[in-house]
Amino acid sequence: MKLVSYSCAADSGNRAGALLSHLDETGTHRDTVVDLRRAYALYLSDVSGDPFADGIAAVRIPADLTQFIIGGMRSREAAKQALGYVEDALARHRHAPLVESRVLLPLESVRLLAPIARPGKIVAIGANYAGHIKEGRSTGVLGELPAYPVAFLKMSSAVVGPDEAIVRSRHTQELDYEIELSMVIGKRCRDVAAENWRDVVAGFTIVNDVSMRDLIVEEKPTGVVFQGKNLDATCPLGPCIVTEDEIADPGALDIRLRVNGETRQSDNTCNMIFSCGQIIAYWSSRLTLEPGDIVTTGTTSGVAGFNRRFPERLLKHGDVVEAEIDGIGVLRNPVADEAAAHTEALPRSA
Repeated sequence: MKLVSYSCAADSGNRAGALLSHLDETGTHRDTVVDLRRAYALYLSDVSGDPFADGIAAVRIPADLTQFIIGGMRSREAAKQALGYVEDALARHRHAPLVESRVLLPLESVRLLAPIARPGKIVAIGANYAGHIKEGRSTGVLGELPAYPVAFLKMSSAVVGPDEAIVRSRHTQELDYEIELSMVIGKRCRDVAAENWRDVVAGFTIVNDVSMRDLIVEEKPTGVVFQGKNLDATCPLGPCIVTEDEIADPGALDIRLRVNGETRQSDNTCNMIFSCGQIIAYWSSRLTLEPGDIVTTGTTSGVAGFNRRFPERLLKHGDVVEAEIDGIGVLRNPVADEAAAHTEALPRSA
C-alpha cells in the first residue's frame, strides 16, 4: 500500500488514505485516493453487517498515520481489507457509489500532506554514498569518517509535505538539495539485529534533506551542525509511505532529483555504503526508536556543494524540486524566499 495523509474541502481535519490507480467506468485511467476509514466501515457493514462498523473503523484506522502505525498488524490488516474491498467494487463496475460516499476521491481534489507530520525524531544519515563523500572532501568540509553510519538530527518543525514550499531563509545564501530514501519506524525498539531490521520498519518514504551549506561551514569549527540542517520548512517528506512488504529490495532502487526538470542527482541505492539493516542495527543500539520516527539513508553526488562550488545549482526562489524514488513516487516542492513563503502551493502533477 501507498499510505497518505490528506485533507479536502468536504471534510474537517486530516484523514488517512491510500493511493490507487485504476480504470474508471469509461475506461479512463484515474489516480485516486481511497479513504481507508470509510472503506473499512463499508467492508465491515457489507461483509458482516456489523452495526458498529463506523466505530470499529475509527479505532482501527485513525486519521493520524503515526497512530495508524502504532496500531500495528491490526490496523494494517484493516487497511488491506478496505483497499481490497474497493478494488473488488471497481472490478464489478461499482465506481459511482464509492465516489458518492467519498470513499474514492480524485487525486486532484485532495491535498496530500506530509505522511508523518511531526516525527518524534529524524535520524539523518550524513555520509553514505562515496560520490557525496568525495564532494565534501573536495572542499575540505569532510575529513576521515568513522566506520559507522554517521548521523545528525533533523527537527520535526522543518517538515513540509508535497507541493509545500521549501523556504529559502534570509539567513542563508547557499540552499542545497539532497534526495534520500528513508525508513519509517513501525514499533518501539532497541538493539535490533541487522538481519531483523524489517521487523521494526513500517515502510519507506522520501526525504529531501535540504541543507544550508554556508551555515554548515560556519558551524563546523564548533563540532555541532544544527542550523545548517534545521531551519523551518527545509525537510520535504512524502508523498506517501510505501509499506515495507511492497519494497522487495530497498538496496536496488533508482533515485533521482530534478530541479526545474533538469536531473541533478541520479544513482541507485545499491551504492549505499551502509545498508538499511546496518543503519537500523547501529542506531537502535544507541537510541530507542519509536513508531513514526524517520531514519534516512544519506544522499548521493550531484549536489550544489559547499563554498559555492556549483553556484548555478543552488536553489533560488521559483525553482521546482522533484525527488523521485522507484516504487515510492515523486516528492515535488517549489522554493520560495522567506518573504514569499506563503504563496499558493503548486498545482498537483499527475
